[in-house]
Amino acid sequence: MPLPFDGAALVARLMDAVGPRTRLLFVSHVTSTTALTLPVVAARARGLPTLVDGAHAPGQLPLDLDALGADYYVGNGHKWLCGPKGSGFLHARPEHQAGLDATVTSWGDAEGSGGHSGFDAYLGRTVFERRLQWQGTRDLSAWLALPDAIRFQQRHDWPAVQRRCHALAARALQGLTRRHGLAPIAGDADWAQMVAIPVPPQDPEALRRRLFDESGIEVPVTTHGGHVFVRVSVQGYNTDEDIARLLDAPALR
Repeated sequence: MPLPFDGAALVARLMDAVGPRTRLLFVSHVTSTTALTLPVVAARARGLPTLVDGAHAPGQLPLDLDALGADYYVGNGHKWLCGPKGSGFLHARPEHQAGLDATVTSWGDAEGSGGHSGFDAYLGRTVFERRLQWQGTRDLSAWLALPDAIRFQQRHDWPAVQRRCHALAARALQGLTRRHGLAPIAGDADWAQMVAIPVPPQDPEALRRRLFDESGIEVPVTTHGGHVFVRVSVQGYNTDEDIARLLDAPALR
């Protein structure tokens, strides 16, 4: 992905790479290394199913799966949605559901295979649900807790929290790029609560260790296209003081 980021150019580049052997279009919704929000391309008009990796999107971006139009979408509940680990989800358009198999086969894989009344809760459910939800003694606690996490964000006006977090991340971005004379890799609308801030070329692991050892700051230091980034994530519990501590860190002077 060339930098600086250009969403329209990225879509054109992606679609230009599609050929007769292409079977699936796979894209990230929010990238991990560069923290960029990518255009979600539904390629059904060209006969291609689209799979979107939305690990960082739920809770950080407005998410309307029907409007996005992706054939498959996977997301996490434990990152920006503030849910427990293990609370990820899979969304599949109805026409694709029968073709998905679970990696663990348990009750519900075949109609009438339960063998006792414990299976009754799944009577009338789709094969998609039976295959993928019920997997032996899997602990469902994380999924059962996720609705409370969603309600928590609704009660606390999460769009306002997201805007405040974006503003704090922008403060970090502006402070460090001006200090080092480096340009941001994308426009302000191309990222949400997570931003990749370019820093001068250096050993990324050494920088990560210095930030933790000298300043008590845990932050990923990533690389892409010959650039080094401090990838800052700002959540509802972060404060102005957290950003000031990052800007004051000796390792970033």
